[in-house]
Formats: sequence, C-alpha cells, structure tokens
Amino acid sequence: MSDNESIYPIANWDMGPIEEHGLIVFRPHFISEPGQAAEDAEVSRYYAMTLPQAKELKMALENAIGMLERKQ
Repeated sequence: MSDNESIYPIANWDMGPIEEHGLIVFRPHFISEPGQAAEDAEVSRYYAMTLPQAKELKMALENAIGMLERKQ
C-alpha cells in the first residue's frame, strides 16, 4: 500500500449467502470524511465471492489479526 492511498474505515457491513448461486455477498459501509459518524457512513455496492474466495479472505484476515495481536 502506498503512502498516497486514501484509507476509508469500515463502519459496518451487510453480508450473506446467495444459496442458489453458491456465492457470499459483502457490502461495506465506510467513513468517507473525517469526523463522519458511523450511522452516516456511505454504503458501497455489493461484492460477491465464491466459497473458496471467502475462505481465503477469512484466512487472510486471521493472519493479519494474528500479526497485530503479536505486536500488542
């Protein structure tokens, strides 16, 4: 990640399965302006992933969490 990239904190999300297609959908709600309240977060579009992709995302999140927890 470059120093020039903007970071948009996630305030909430919608997530669930679409069983008939074998997909998991994820729609983040994010803070787009400094001082913006979580309840006023921008709602993004839906992103779909397959079950293998969702499992990879889970592993990547667990690895990142582990790295942060070890530094505490």
